Amino acid sequence: MSEEPAGEGEAQGTGESGEVELYGIKPREVYYMCLRCGHKASKSELSQYYSMVCPKCGYRTFIKVRAPSTIVAPRRVYAI
Repeated sequence: MSEEPAGEGEAQGTGESGEVELYGIKPREVYYMCLRCGHKASKSELSQYYSMVCPKCGYRTFIKVRAPSTIVAPRRVYAI
């Protein structure tokens, strides 16, 4: 009876892209946007090609799409 419960302090499973989920938190998918045509593609979609090329136009320059902002606008606090 010296068996430890499975999963304590270890990864809980793997995500869709093979990344490890820590404590049940799923990793976000990273998206890139082509500078020429504006097509958005995921990192897993772009990794299918030999070099990172846009599936629509073949251009090889991308920018990383930022995650939506979660910052709340600051509130005005009046001094007493």
